Amino acid sequence: MKTLKSIRQVSGGFLKKYELHYDSDGQPVCWEVISLNDLKTEKDLASRKTAVEIIARFEDGDYLLCREFRFAVNDYVWEFPTGVIDEDETPEEAAKRELIEETGLELVSIDRILPPACYSVGLCDELIVPLFVTVRGEMKPCNEAYEEIRSHKMSVQQIRDLLKQENVKITETCMLVLSQL
Repeated sequence: MKTLKSIRQVSGGFLKKYELHYDSDGQPVCWEVISLNDLKTEKDLASRKTAVEIIARFEDGDYLLCREFRFAVNDYVWEFPTGVIDEDETPEEAAKRELIEETGLELVSIDRILPPACYSVGLCDELIVPLFVTVRGEMKPCNEAYEEIRSHKMSVQQIRDLLKQENVKITETCMLVLSQL
């Protein structure tokens, strides 16, 4: 049986680093995590929806994929548009805002929202809300200091060809959804 004894913040910033101190059958265990949240008690862990992942299709059935430079892997990664839910936003509002910011596209409809899912549970307490949406408009690149994103309108065949590439970097959720096409 594992019992959380204390939470200690190690560093601050956009992402905060914490040490979670546990008792594991009489043995002390310390686990490091990062969070967008302020963690004080165990009830704070995974306590709020922190991000959206937008699985978008165009009205003609093609999919929207983004190729974004990700600092943690020092490379470009294929993924669906994602973004943080601001404190005063609903997941639907965040999806609409993030689509415009990252791709220039307009949200036409929200077709399905899945329950919040744990994301990278070995490292963080993030809860991400997957939204299946329909989009339209003209794609625009996003070039900011922290984000370099290129949007791509891709057919199912183009996606299948992408997934066959040997050294393609792609997020897990994106890989799982696209592999079902």
